[in-house]
Amino acid sequence: MIKYHEVIRPTASENFFQQSVDLWLGFASGHMGPQMYQHHKGTKDGQPMSGVFTWDQHAKHGTIPAYNEEVFQTYLPKAAQHIGKGIPVVEFGPGSMSDAKAVINAVESHEYIPVDCSLEVIKSAHKLSMELPECTVSPAVIDFFSKNNRPLIDRPALGVFLGGTVANIPGPVPNTRPHHELINTFRNLTKAIPAGGYLVVSVDVCEDKDRNIALYNEHWHRLFGVNHIYRMAEELPMNNFDPDGFEYLPVWHEDCSLLAHTVVATKSQNFEMGNDGEILVSVKKGDIFHYNNSFKYRPDFFEDCAEDAGLEVIQSWQGVGTIRLYLFHVPPRDARNSFSAPSPNSYLQELQSRSFYSSSQLALMQEKLRTAA
Repeated sequence: MIKYHEVIRPTASENFFQQSVDLWLGFASGHMGPQMYQHHKGTKDGQPMSGVFTWDQHAKHGTIPAYNEEVFQTYLPKAAQHIGKGIPVVEFGPGSMSDAKAVINAVESHEYIPVDCSLEVIKSAHKLSMELPECTVSPAVIDFFSKNNRPLIDRPALGVFLGGTVANIPGPVPNTRPHHELINTFRNLTKAIPAGGYLVVSVDVCEDKDRNIALYNEHWHRLFGVNHIYRMAEELPMNNFDPDGFEYLPVWHEDCSLLAHTVVATKSQNFEMGNDGEILVSVKKGDIFHYNNSFKYRPDFFEDCAEDAGLEVIQSWQGVGTIRLYLFHVPPRDARNSFSAPSPNSYLQELQSRSFYSSSQLALMQEKLRTAA
């Protein structure tokens, strides 16, 4: 059964124009992650460049996704032994939900909440609900990397964060390893499960520069890495813009153990943005634009940050590659700090009371989710 979650936010698409302007003008960097996974109709030489399509192809053929899948499939049964049966599942960034069935079956869950900023999560949720009729699937359209996450369930739950996505903390290149940023990411994610429970997270612990650059330079990841450029050309008001004038470039930053995802201009071009062409952008050949991050965390650093966020390491497992799967215990939120989080119902009432989210706006957003399927 499918049931739309009551906690909703505007989708990432609504911020795409401004974030694109910020990228080209240098006002922001490392901030385009949620935009990368959106479906669009842009093409390159007849090849679909949708973020959904190119990421799915990378997930099928890429080395890093294969390592993630190997660790997940091998050690999920061991994690499930610690977790027990019947617990609700909240999954952040489920993608095609290919792993959702395995998690739901492993813990015999009857409630699954996939959380993503892409409206494609609605279509995937419909398909999954038909495959698992005894499980209620309640998609929540949220940017889980936002700094103001809210409760999604009022009972102990299992949070799931796979694919190494915990490495994609947004922002410019820092001077040191992202200690406070990772702590805040853990705290923000676990706001979704204020009653506590568990959190399963996969993370890449490889800090080898050459190896990381080689793995992210694989064919389908290179296409995924420029898909948002073709989305700009397809969806945004832009004149004289040539998306073929850029290619993907992974850049390693040793001091902060970051693989920065960038695009480099392969030619000079001037283009205009806005309905009236009011924003002028001049790009020179060789200019580099940093749009997303993949941090690589040492195990001790990763575990220390999790513990500083109030989580307890139960166990970790590592497969043939450099991907680790972690199982954390998540105490109830009032045990992590003195603040008692509001319930999902109280949060909905809070949204409705705010002047910038009227009842009619919320109703319109809910309708948008329903028609997206």
